[in-house]
Formats: sequence, structure tokens, C-alpha cells
Amino acid sequence: MMTLIDWLLNNTFVVFILGAFISWIGKRIKTAEETVERTQQQEQKTTAIATEMEPKMTRPVRKAQERMTVSQPAEEQHKKTKQLPTHPLVQGVIFSEVLGPPRAKRPYGRK
Repeated sequence: MMTLIDWLLNNTFVVFILGAFISWIGKRIKTAEETVERTQQQEQKTTAIATEMEPKMTRPVRKAQERMTVSQPAEEQHKKTKQLPTHPLVQGVIFSEVLGPPRAKRPYGRK
């Protein structure tokens, strides 16, 4: 027994390395167990969500179909509002901003 204690005291570096290795193995086992628990919890959540979502899937489809039939005139009105103004001066100002140099290249001109 004394020889073991003497050996440990004489070889502290080896004892430190062995302790670090054992600690590393313990942490690795713990993380492996945690990942297994997480995957099991995720599987349970996905199965619970899947069973909850199945009856609800029919309702949004019906609402989307109703929206499609009702919104067709609204889309035509929306297209009309996206058209450019017909007055040539207004179109000229818009195109000069769009086709001109970028704002970063034009100085503000502090006075």
C-alpha cells in the first residue's frame, strides 16, 4: 500500500493525465445519454404534433380555396395599382431616380 502511495506522489503527471482521461470518458458518456434522451423527446413531440395536425389539415385547405375564389377581383385591382402613372413628367422623375446614379454616389451638399 505504501509503495502505491509513494508511486502516485512521485508520478503526479501520470496521475493527472489518468484523472483527466477518466473525467473525459465520464463527460462523454453523460453527453451520449443526454442526446439519447433528446432524440426520444423529439420523437415524442413529432408524433404528438403529427396526431394533432392531421384533423386540422383539412380546414386550411378549404379556407385557402375560399380565399382564392374571393381574392381574384382583388388581385386585378392590386395589379392596376402597381401600374406607373401615365403623366410623362411623373414618369420622367421616376425613371431618373431608377436609372440615375446611386444615392451613395450623389453628395448631399451640406451648406
